[in-house]
Amino acid sequence: MTRYHLTPDATLSLRDTSSPMGVRILTEGLDLMLELGLEAFTFKKLAERLGSTEVTVYHYFANKQRLLQYYFQLYWLWLQTHCEQDGRTLKDPRARLHGDIKALCGIWPKDVLAAQLDPATLRQLVIREGSKSFMHKNVDADNELRLFKPYKDLCAHVAKELKACSPRMKSPRSFATTLVDMAHSLEFAMHHLPALTELSGKKDRKQLAAFLIDLTDRYLIVKPSTPTRK
Repeated sequence: MTRYHLTPDATLSLRDTSSPMGVRILTEGLDLMLELGLEAFTFKKLAERLGSTEVTVYHYFANKQRLLQYYFQLYWLWLQTHCEQDGRTLKDPRARLHGDIKALCGIWPKDVLAAQLDPATLRQLVIREGSKSFMHKNVDADNELRLFKPYKDLCAHVAKELKACSPRMKSPRSFATTLVDMAHSLEFAMHHLPALTELSGKKDRKQLAAFLIDLTDRYLIVKPSTPTRK
């Protein structure tokens, strides 16, 4: 099967995850972490599902935080690759930007290329648990290790497309980060905290994308400066 082969930062894992056991740990770990949540997930429970030992899992990852960050990186690496490949034939920056927003909202073609793991499952994990990969005490140390680079690179890609649409835009990085965050946090809200958004009625990703595209198009309008009266 044709797929993207993407490589998260080597410091996240202790061994080559492309080995048969590494693949099993990643695959079963993704499903189990999504099922239990990060707090209840343990390497002991993962080892039981694998029919292996807890020590074997620790040979591949130092702790569950690093495993979550591996999934976190893989998802953003995949999403940026998809956005770049999907928009490479489009000359109109507005069309590319709209396509990126749809992709951020999980609207992908049926024949979309996957990565080593299913992107739809990775997306679910990022929506539910992804903030825990950086909202913790050691975030500054992890940032020094460049563990959030794939996320930053995706935001930079969106910022570049925003700037291509509106060269006079003053805060493209801030708005790009807002778009990436809202595409995921609003989906969480519409399923679990419905009072926070009107999108909770239909729980439709297309409606979410339409909302963000409309918001973006409004933000891109650069109003002419008002002449100063003397």
